[in-house]
Amino acid sequence: MKKVLFVGLRAMGDMVLTLSALRAVQDSCPDAKVDYLVESGMAVLFQEEPFVRRVILLPRSGKSHSRISSLSSYIKFLLSIRKERYDVAIDLFSRGPRSRLIVWFSRAARRVGVADHTTWLDRWIYTDRICFPNVLTQVYDQMLFLVRGLGFRTDFPQPRMSISAKNIQKAIGLIGESVDPKTEYLVVFPGSGQTNKNWPASNWEKLVRSIRRTGVHVVVMAGPLDREPYEQLKRLFEPEEAGIQWFLQSDLSVLKGVLALSRGAVGNDSGPLHLAQALGKKVVVLFGPGDHVSYRPYLGSFVRSGLSCSPCQAFVSHCPDNQCMKTIPVEDVLEKMLREGLIV
Repeated sequence: MKKVLFVGLRAMGDMVLTLSALRAVQDSCPDAKVDYLVESGMAVLFQEEPFVRRVILLPRSGKSHSRISSLSSYIKFLLSIRKERYDVAIDLFSRGPRSRLIVWFSRAARRVGVADHTTWLDRWIYTDRICFPNVLTQVYDQMLFLVRGLGFRTDFPQPRMSISAKNIQKAIGLIGESVDPKTEYLVVFPGSGQTNKNWPASNWEKLVRSIRRTGVHVVVMAGPLDREPYEQLKRLFEPEEAGIQWFLQSDLSVLKGVLALSRGAVGNDSGPLHLAQALGKKVVVLFGPGDHVSYRPYLGSFVRSGLSCSPCQAFVSHCPDNQCMKTIPVEDVLEKMLREGLIV
């Protein structure tokens, strides 16, 4: 197998958990050429990985383009995939028509998909449909199972992400050189990208103040989708309050550096917490409606209230009142942070 195409069109957390599968191919076949097709926002996460030859971006149709122009561009994109003559194309999640079309159009000799979300067309799209054993509950184990079935060695199960000097320089430029990353700062993520997965701002305030009483510096971060919970929390503190820094940041390259320099992170179930673990940092994750079994931390701990309705899939609009998040005690989070050494 000389040329392998991975297709991963999912959110950040899922994408980070695919790292081990990509690495397994390169470890087993050093001469293999591994390409990864991702959405444009995820590209920076994989462009610095030595086991990825090329990151291919999924085309995005702009508002200024006509439907005919967008269709023409997409066909050219599919033809460029076919011209690569991949030996294997692996649809890591098999959750929608886009990845299925790309894998089928690649015309790779082996086209691999996941069997738990099948359509009647899958018998023609995929040559191999993999069904995960029930014992494999964690997502990164499932990703490894996909490539293990193709004969690749999977000696390094936990995802690990590379960090570059550029990432570190960007992070220092953001947080400043006054903070000693080896002993002080902890990253806090008050958002999650989905309202019902967020812990209340009042609880985050109590937690941050408790962290500060231990002498640990706090860096509060959020992306564009988390501006509201970020601003809610920020309003509960005095401007320029000592020992706390606030950053709305969309550059994942910067985020990698900030996490790599930190002592760890605490936050709602979200992509940055998976990224922190892939960079070797311990975390404490707050779970409510999310799947705490498939996405539980492999470096760190999680906290949940354990309501009978949790986990569920009513992340955004169906749940009238996310008690599964609101009832998580601050004390329980602090206890887990103390146990993991994030505070002393």
